[in-house]
Amino acid sequence: MVTTLARNAKSEQDAEKLNMTEQGKPVQIDERRLEKLTQEIGHRIFDKIDRNQPRFAGVDDRLMALMMKDEDLRYRMLRFVDVYPALKNSRQIGEHLEEYLTSNELATGHQPTALSVMARTVGKSRVTTRGLIAWASKFGISRMGRQFIAGHTPEEVAEKIRKMETQGFLFSLDLLGEFVASESQAEHFAGRYLEMIERFGDLLGPKPPTLRRKRLEDAGPRVNISIKLSSLTSKFEPMDPEGTSKAVRERLRPMFRAARDRGVFLNVDMEKYDYRDLTLQIILDLLDEEEFQDCDYIGTVVQAYLKDAAESLEWFIGELRKRNQQITIRLVKGAYWDSEQIWARAKDWPVPVITVKPETDAMYERCTRMLLENSDLIRTAIGSHNVRSIAHAMALRRVMRVPARRFECQMLYGMAGSIKDALREMGMPVRIYVPCGELIPGMAYLVRRILENTSNESFLRQRFSDGVSEAKLLANPAKQTPLDLAARD
Repeated sequence: MVTTLARNAKSEQDAEKLNMTEQGKPVQIDERRLEKLTQEIGHRIFDKIDRNQPRFAGVDDRLMALMMKDEDLRYRMLRFVDVYPALKNSRQIGEHLEEYLTSNELATGHQPTALSVMARTVGKSRVTTRGLIAWASKFGISRMGRQFIAGHTPEEVAEKIRKMETQGFLFSLDLLGEFVASESQAEHFAGRYLEMIERFGDLLGPKPPTLRRKRLEDAGPRVNISIKLSSLTSKFEPMDPEGTSKAVRERLRPMFRAARDRGVFLNVDMEKYDYRDLTLQIILDLLDEEEFQDCDYIGTVVQAYLKDAAESLEWFIGELRKRNQQITIRLVKGAYWDSEQIWARAKDWPVPVITVKPETDAMYERCTRMLLENSDLIRTAIGSHNVRSIAHAMALRRVMRVPARRFECQMLYGMAGSIKDALREMGMPVRIYVPCGELIPGMAYLVRRILENTSNESFLRQRFSDGVSEAKLLANPAKQTPLDLAARD
């Protein structure tokens, strides 16, 4: 049944009362008005981005820009970064760097440039220079790591977060390390999560005055911690959903009790496609337990690059509505795009991800609408660096009259600083996803961030490196034709 929102609500409080009675149903919207407002908000964001853009790029930004423009160099360096954690000494580092920079096989499909030819010349290291080259490669990778990873220790990360809070940003803390091979490792991860839940608020100290604005107060608990369910058992097995759920919930319960007692928000991260349905089911299983019913300090993630993202979200919302369960959902594009295709093709399975960017963007906007239609249960977190996606979500919230307290933006640490600043200046709550941990365990995260930053389809690359126009970047993805896509490439 299609409903129409009243047009004469005199205030956001009136709109909220109206909204709460019409949730979970498709809302009839003037699409032309929505698109016009999306364009207006998008251009406002771009205007503020241009004002906030630093005049001079730092070393890290220059290195990233080089990798954006040089496909051959990017491909070679990412292959080296991927294998780097397994290298034990300077000799191995030198040998592998030489192989990855000079191998003709790695250049398949990539035209060498002057920069990559120079890198290949440097890569032909001799024994006498391997030590220096190994040191330089360690230094370069560490520099990239510091751009995307906030620190190794809770104390170091707390210092960075306090600085972010004084600037008016919120945070979600993520402990790096994604592979658990034994129950002792799983127990260790569970202990680290629990320690963070119990200690991190004390490490941060008093809340700074910059967080005492109403919209930031409405964003919920100050301490927000992301957890990966696969790190809580060595056998996270979709083929055994009941056994896996039981094992994971054994380690989740102490965390949720501590979070409840400490006023900490827990966000359950989403991982690879194979784990998605089981992850959502474990959340529901936990919320079905008597002591966690009506728990309102939990969130999870929806990945819009999956072909069945909307169908999965519709099912999950239906389950939440049966339970009348409040939750926060972070909507992201997804960070496993490359690996999902590799895994699927290796197993001769259908590729689960959308491979055309405008179709992913259109799915993102479809899921955004589903979340906002259910704002009585769901607090929407727009996790994106794409100005079109952000502007569309902001416009949709306004047109649908969703209460401001049911909406925030989320972005990654070390990326798109000028966009964060622009949104903050516009009064939006902006939460920064902050990774914490050692560089080597976090290498998979680092590679995904570099891929995301430097891919051909990256919004950040198109805007800041390739100089794509605002009009194209703000174009409605649902109306882009194959000819539009060819012209854009």
